[in-house]
Amino acid sequence: MNKLYTAQEVADRLKIKKTTVYELIKRGELESSKIGKQLRISEEQLDRYLNGPASASSEGNSSFPSFHPESSLLKRDYLLHSNGLIVSGQSSPALDLLINQMAVHPEGMPILQSHLNTYNGLYSLYFNKVHAATAGIEPDRIPALIPGLPLAAVILYEYALGFYVKKQNPKEIMSVHDLTRPGISLANREKGSTSRIFFDEALKTAGISPRDVSGYQKEMVSDLSTADAVICGQADTAFGEEAVALQSGQLDFLPRVKIPMFLVMEMDSLEKPGFSALAEIVRSREFRTVMKNQNGYDTQRTGEILYL
Repeated sequence: MNKLYTAQEVADRLKIKKTTVYELIKRGELESSKIGKQLRISEEQLDRYLNGPASASSEGNSSFPSFHPESSLLKRDYLLHSNGLIVSGQSSPALDLLINQMAVHPEGMPILQSHLNTYNGLYSLYFNKVHAATAGIEPDRIPALIPGLPLAAVILYEYALGFYVKKQNPKEIMSVHDLTRPGISLANREKGSTSRIFFDEALKTAGISPRDVSGYQKEMVSDLSTADAVICGQADTAFGEEAVALQSGQLDFLPRVKIPMFLVMEMDSLEKPGFSALAEIVRSREFRTVMKNQNGYDTQRTGEILYL
């Protein structure tokens, strides 16, 4: 007989929330049937979900359930309510190294990277949507975004933000004031990103309206994208991190501010195995050495913990 499950029974079996089951059904990832006014999932429908194309790729880690779900929604929900960690942050050598080292650390845990920028990552930490967040921002600003929670911020590295320009700076762009000149266009980052936060502040300090900057409204989702726009001639300048300009080999970089990149978590989390492993990796000689060899990153304060 083909057994029928309620949404709660499926949630219990998969170790997720019932609302996630409904979301999977809504998105068409999990089939269901209506029996009268009640929604039910049959054994066959559940098996198709667990054994279908979405589960064909194995992650090779016994800490995950045997069906190895590829649904990002299911992974997020599973990690939030089991023994894995969700760390927010956009791709960087430091975050990649941290995730790789967690896979081999004696107290390491599975990590799901949530590709969020600084503002959205801290916002998600406040609302318990992630366990830790990378944030490129001065430490005294962080508590305002996560009010009322004692925090620990581990310094991953320090780095410079500034303008990308073509080699030898043919448009002679030296400050935000030059962006108001006719014929000068900007490749801008999305709201909430570190580059956008500091660029907007530079405009405000200079008394410049965003309306007077050509290209301001067109947003890109990474410094790599804005750098490429300058290289390809789609824009004359962009504001981003030094490492990207150095990596391109085709841009000059005009530094404007130096800031830390933090890994932020609740203070109490430092006592828990997975979180303590994160901090231990960042404070290790190996992590510091690898990051020191990356152009554009200053590791003098790497591993330092600030309590906010």
